[in-house]
Amino acid sequence: MSIAIEEMGKVRWIWLDRVKKRNAFDAALADGLRDALGQADTDEGVHVVVVAARGPIFSAGADLSLFLAMGDADAQVDPSDARVGQIWRAVHAMRKPVLAQVQGAAVGMGVTVLPHFDGVYAGKSATFTLPFVRLGLVQELASSWTLPRAIGHQRAMEWITSARPLDAQTAERWGLVTRAFEDEDLHDEVAALAQEMAVAPLPALIEAKHLLRFGAEHALDATAAEEDRVLAERYGSPENVAAVQAVMARMKS
Repeated sequence: MSIAIEEMGKVRWIWLDRVKKRNAFDAALADGLRDALGQADTDEGVHVVVVAARGPIFSAGADLSLFLAMGDADAQVDPSDARVGQIWRAVHAMRKPVLAQVQGAAVGMGVTVLPHFDGVYAGKSATFTLPFVRLGLVQELASSWTLPRAIGHQRAMEWITSARPLDAQTAERWGLVTRAFEDEDLHDEVAALAQEMAVAPLPALIEAKHLLRFGAEHALDATAAEEDRVLAERYGSPENVAAVQAVMARMKS
């Protein structure tokens, strides 16, 4: 099994579990993650999803065998191998909050997939490396769009072209990492944050995420109009009424 699933209340943990290969993405791992994300997104009992990794590192990126196969003009490239580079779409398409927990090294697509998450939490000893140019390649997973927006054009340019590893504290300061925690506290801190998020009513969580994504991709007036539309639907919803009644009951007691 290259994927392991763990339930913690309304939080579903999806574990990359290809430890002997440094959690490098081959077709099986990519397909397993894609399927696990899709199942979590349609399961009404799941409010928040966390993607983490077994072993000492998060991911070594794409399995090197994929590069060799794709670079061999005479080889028959398995269509499933080509799908590895599309894994970001499964993360980006999630309706529910999806978080990443990163420890050790994140390399290549183990890094470029991260901006598609709603939160990235790292241990302070984690490192983030983009080796593409040194390998005669260029960046992928839409990172030419996501990274400049997350950390700025000049930082993205320096990082990609120098191939220097980025430490977790710098990644946090630049905006790639949401928060960096002591290594020994990482799992507990992420679990606590995910549980806090998961308490919220699922429809509100989904719509809040939708609006943030909408705002990132649309102009100010269009975003305000979309907020008004969604708010009009949420006012008086069963979740809204129940929450307000609970607050009023506490105020009376």
